[in-house]
Amino acid sequence: MRLMPSMLLCASLIASGSAVADDDDLLGLYVGAGVGQSTLRQDQYQVDAHATGWKVLAGWRPLSFFGAELEYANLGSKDVSYLVPAGSQHVSTDAHATALYALGYLPVPMPWLDLYVKAGAARVQANTTSTVTNEAPAITDNTRTSVAWGAGLQFKWGVPALRVEYERFDGSQGNSSLLTAAVTANF
Repeated sequence: MRLMPSMLLCASLIASGSAVADDDDLLGLYVGAGVGQSTLRQDQYQVDAHATGWKVLAGWRPLSFFGAELEYANLGSKDVSYLVPAGSQHVSTDAHATALYALGYLPVPMPWLDLYVKAGAARVQANTTSTVTNEAPAITDNTRTSVAWGAGLQFKWGVPALRVEYERFDGSQGNSSLLTAAVTANF
């Protein structure tokens, strides 16, 4: 995690030296993709692990302080093995979410930087398979629609922008989160 502050400092220095577009140029439609680290949880089998997660998104920012975003996030997968009285237990879990957010952009005096918060609803699908030695596998597939929220920073260079953001999803098998670095393109 020591790398993150260095990345943010470098990005802000580059942004301050670059030509900055007028804020009105960044209103409208945008698309993007990101990758990062997820915290994947499965409470029944006590899985709380880090995995690689990724997302794709599309949004609309009609006003400088408000936007809306649709996102698909893959929260990753994890395999865990335990010793149990009957032998060994192997648990494999994965999750993904589709979310719709409203974004609120905070007023910042630097035109190349956006701070934002987002809140909305997410449909989280979690799939878990548990296999105990010499027994049939137990498969748990759950879907839950609930509140999702997040916050982030966006560094703008005109059409492209770099985002660093955190999101939290409340799933039926446990609360998962995603910390990503993403690139967006504004139209």
